[in-house]
Amino acid sequence: MLTWSVRASAALAYAAMAVVVLWTAGLPGGAAPYGGGPVTAVWVAGGLLWLRVVALWVWWSDEEYSWVSGLAARRRTVSLLKAVRPGRLRARDRSRRKYRSRSPFDFGSRWWVYVRQSAVWLLLPFACAALAGFAQANESETVRSVVRAGAAVSVATVVEAHDVVENTSEGSTIGYFSKLTLALPGGGTVRAEGAYTPREPEPDDKVEVLWAPSAPELGGRVHYEIKMSRYLDREWGLTRADLPALAIGMVLVLAFVVTLGCAAEEDGLDDVAWRPVAQTVHAVVVSGVLLAALPYLAGTATGREGATALLYLGSLALLFLYIGMYLRTLLD
Repeated sequence: MLTWSVRASAALAYAAMAVVVLWTAGLPGGAAPYGGGPVTAVWVAGGLLWLRVVALWVWWSDEEYSWVSGLAARRRTVSLLKAVRPGRLRARDRSRRKYRSRSPFDFGSRWWVYVRQSAVWLLLPFACAALAGFAQANESETVRSVVRAGAAVSVATVVEAHDVVENTSEGSTIGYFSKLTLALPGGGTVRAEGAYTPREPEPDDKVEVLWAPSAPELGGRVHYEIKMSRYLDREWGLTRADLPALAIGMVLVLAFVVTLGCAAEEDGLDDVAWRPVAQTVHAVVVSGVLLAALPYLAGTATGREGATALLYLGSLALLFLYIGMYLRTLLD
């Protein structure tokens, strides 16, 4: 029963994770337009992941350290084989027994081991692409409000500029932050807090502004380094902007993860999949990445540099997680 609990929770966790990854990989690059769907999938995936870890620990404790009959067996194992850790020996014995059968219907067979690994390998590049997409997003409360109200992009005229601040890098000015009052083409004005322009804004300058015709009081978004039309695309689907991150993820996964995974023996791969400590580390890393991405899925992220760096680190953490697990298997 415990064995099937571990397997079922792993399969369901993977399915929920696939929903999260594939859904978010196709989200547009601006403010996240979707609400409960991806967020719910994240919590379901995380819950199932930890359910599997708990089931693994219970399974391991029941087989290795049973309170009733395991104490005597453990003492005998330790006294006869002092140089070998009992848990590892038992895991290896289980692996050898399972691998006597090579039937594709045996969950411990080589076929099933590599099917499971391949499923993870296929998902990793899309996970990296999804995280990179979030990291490139430049969201703010203004953008989220404007998008929800029905955004439009217009070329507006600067009426007034306030609180102009230089943005410098290595002693040179690369742009200006300011508060702008903008005249719209069809009449009326809109204010843009935190506007970013390549040169110091002056009256009669032309800037591209994102705003909501139905609610101009929400303000506008001006940033010369970002094409404002990106926020108008609210349809799901992979775009040319997603392909570079996806391609880089595929190259990294093929070069390191798949190579090491194929080099590891299938009994070692199956063994590490049933080790509670290894799978607890796996759950901690994946949960951390999910929590870092959650504000972007919920539409509450602000696009701060710290959060962006955290998402890039999340992509590397996923890659290093599997690289480390496979190296551990090869060195064992």
